[in-house]
Amino acid sequence: MKEDFPFIIIPKVSIRPDRMVFYSEFAKKSKLSDSWQDTKVTQKKDLVQDTQSEKVKQPICNKHNFELSKKAKARIRDKVTWLYHLAKNKTVTTSTGKVLYSFRMNFVTLTLPSVQAHTTNEINEKCLNQFFTEISQRFNVKNYVWRLEFQKNGNVHYHIATDEYLEYWQVRSIWNRCINKLGYVDAYASANRGQTFQDYLKKNPITEKNTFEKLKERFTYGCASRWESPNTVDVRVVTGSKNIAFYISKYITKKESEPLNQKVLDREDMSSNLRLWFCSRSLSKVDKIIQPLEALCDLAVDCLNKIKNYKKSLHDYCEIFYFNAKDQTNEFKKSFRALLYEYSQSVGYYSSKKSYLIT
Repeated sequence: MKEDFPFIIIPKVSIRPDRMVFYSEFAKKSKLSDSWQDTKVTQKKDLVQDTQSEKVKQPICNKHNFELSKKAKARIRDKVTWLYHLAKNKTVTTSTGKVLYSFRMNFVTLTLPSVQAHTTNEINEKCLNQFFTEISQRFNVKNYVWRLEFQKNGNVHYHIATDEYLEYWQVRSIWNRCINKLGYVDAYASANRGQTFQDYLKKNPITEKNTFEKLKERFTYGCASRWESPNTVDVRVVTGSKNIAFYISKYITKKESEPLNQKVLDREDMSSNLRLWFCSRSLSKVDKIIQPLEALCDLAVDCLNKIKNYKKSLHDYCEIFYFNAKDQTNEFKKSFRALLYEYSQSVGYYSSKKSYLIT
């Protein structure tokens, strides 16, 4: 008699810092053992093997056309959200003596001071990689997300979110040294030395944002530094604001309002698959907490019982509860953050402090 291999339905829940998803998975009994195997896992492995075999046959090409896909944007938002929720509130004293309470994240923007003369791939490999190596060694930056964009003038610039405090002037010094491997600071200095303030105003017109006083201050600093320390860095401190993770991720993944500058298309190697974003190895390890409903740990059960303010979304195959941890009770926050921390440690996420502070 032919043996029957039945399917069963396993109710599961996946948990992220901003939502919980309840769904069901089909599983079947293996012919080789009595254990139940997830059919999705098996299918995924087969799909990966097929994809890898296809990659060998197909030539490398730029598939994204310098735009983030919906899936990439969703992944960036998830990584920034995890970064924010796993960051510890810190009290930081700056080099000027200013005390920053409840510091959580830095949002950094890196730019080029002169016309981009190399492909973005080359800048990534020779400058950006060195930049992350140096800030990792010097400031212990282990958790970060970065995304590149192209400015109106065609130059590349980078947005970075990290959970370590970075001084503006230190970051500028490191980044300027990195990009000058390709001559960008030297080109900036050569173009600006010997100019008068009137010449400077012609290049940088007065606007509501760039007032006469600001431009005069920048010109004075440029002359004093022989134009060898261009303003290529913007650093913003992120504290415990209610929806800051959402706004940072939205800013990083925003769609450009204007078409791509033709300089970008003329300069870039269209046969290369340029990386548009990336996250640190530590941050890549956190994704979502998945457990069968019957096997939920005590912390997860405690969170489910205490959640109150949420938005519910029903779909054909799942039920999603969206929420903001800041809107929950202190009891929920304590259990939920402990749950996230316990999970992050189990997958090898780097934490800068041994103890986890509930704030």
